[in-house]
Parts: sequence; structure tokens; C-alpha cells
Amino acid sequence: MRIVGMNLCRLRKRNGRHVQPTTTSSGEPRKASQRNTRRGARITVRITPTWRAGDNVQWQGRDGVYRRDVGDGEHAEIAIGERIYRVRARELG
Repeated sequence: MRIVGMNLCRLRKRNGRHVQPTTTSSGEPRKASQRNTRRGARITVRITPTWRAGDNVQWQGRDGVYRRDVGDGEHAEIAIGERIYRVRARELG
């Protein structure tokens, strides 16, 4: 039985993934620019919420109220009960 179309015998597996053959359909070797192409690394983007004074926040399992951004780009002030805490803004939930 003959399979028409792509020659399935030419596909190889490397690390469990299908890899293109090292030669073109006419038998010529691939160009250097076609050989070892890699995808770029994944970029993870963290989106931080914008807090406003009076917003309810949670920090270390306790509920509090957001008061203000300290201004250094890293810390914020929150009120839990009658106390004021300076915490890292990324720790707020």
C-alpha cells in the first residue's frame, strides 16, 4: 500500500516532538538559516491591580483597608483594626 502525499517515514522524533527532516523534498540539505530555529523564551507578565484609598484588601490572611501608596513604588500603607502597616504592595490581595 502506497501513501500519497507527505512521506511519513521522513518525520523524526526528538524529545517526543516531531522534527522536520534535515533535507528538502528534493533531497538537498537545508540552508543554515532553516536548520536550528528556536522559539523565543516565554515572557510572564504580572499585572498588579491599581488600589485606591478605601479599597478593601487582604494581607497575610487578614482583612484591611488600603490607605495610600508610600511613593517608593514598592510599599503601601494599610489599616487593620486601629493599626497602620507598611507592606509590600505585591503581597496585597
